[in-house]
Amino acid sequence: MGKTMSTDSDRSPAAKVMNEAIDLAIEGRSPYPERAAFIDADTPYAGHEIQRAADEGRSVVLVAADGSSRVLKPDLAAH
Repeated sequence: MGKTMSTDSDRSPAAKVMNEAIDLAIEGRSPYPERAAFIDADTPYAGHEIQRAADEGRSVVLVAADGSSRVLKPDLAAH
């Protein structure tokens, strides 16, 4: 599958990491939990999106502007 540079550069860091995760999942080797929410760390709504994902029992892949990511897993005992 070919990707154009302009299309790739227009996507957010979280969208880019999510697309890579989808490709890896198709190959059976995704490092991310199923149903994880991919969230851009530098957006004003990140805290709200993290809380919503946690309330739904979903893991969060928090993605920085440089493309680095950190997986946050919900504490199911708190629900």
